[in-house]
Amino acid sequence: MALTVNSNLASLSGQYQLNKTQQATKQVLAQLASGSKLNSAADNAANLAIAQQLQAQINGNNQAINNASDGASLVQTADGALSQLQSNTQQIQTLAIQAGNGALSSSNRQALQQQVDQLTQANSQIVQSTQFNGTPLLTGGNAATFQVGPNGTSSNQVTVPGIDLSGAPASGGLNSYNANLGATKTIDITTQANALTAQQSTQSDLGTISSQRATLGSVSNSFDAVINNLQSSNISTQAANSRINDTDFAAASAQLASQQILGRSAALTQAQANIAPQAALSLLG
Repeated sequence: MALTVNSNLASLSGQYQLNKTQQATKQVLAQLASGSKLNSAADNAANLAIAQQLQAQINGNNQAINNASDGASLVQTADGALSQLQSNTQQIQTLAIQAGNGALSSSNRQALQQQVDQLTQANSQIVQSTQFNGTPLLTGGNAATFQVGPNGTSSNQVTVPGIDLSGAPASGGLNSYNANLGATKTIDITTQANALTAQQSTQSDLGTISSQRATLGSVSNSFDAVINNLQSSNISTQAANSRINDTDFAAASAQLASQQILGRSAALTQAQANIAPQAALSLLG
């Protein structure tokens, strides 16, 4: 190779290699600092696109889990109210059966009627006041639909059927409900004949409540199944995203050490390359 001064090819080659090493070191340091192998599209454009899609899936699943959890809470609130209505109605039924006892006097039945009035007023109050986030649960009959998947399709939705216990008994309402919360004799047991009718009314109410609770139970199971499925899906998706996106610290640390050694070697080589042209001066001595 010719001995020249104006063009130091060895130095230029050394600069090129040193620059490559510095860029590689910079990339590894970014991976170690961020914990991600994909800090820009230049790192791996295809993998970055895949990782973004996986992350969108994860985010959608997480929000769907929150939605399903809210739906489960709504169902639990409604079922808790129905459970209390069921307990109160069973007490009314017991009092109605007791009022059918021929040994009781009119005043005895009046005392029983006062207990029934308290229970029907309590039932009416529960029906009117049971809400979830301001939405009535036992009046109005409005269904609530929850998005429980990352895709906007009907297969990713769970609907809680509407309930209306404030209407006519023939339409699914309760005999023990009265819009006037202070009403008395909503269910009348002051006579044996009335007590018999009351027993039939409470039996009808118990059937209505049981049917609604059964429906809510199936919806609650649906929410539980959805949450379990989404959590399982998220584990798999997180694992796939981690393989593509997360920094392998063991490998990156080893790579950093290698690049640092190469960087020092390149710097020393560059120093030697810069000294080499001085040999031309000896020819002039």
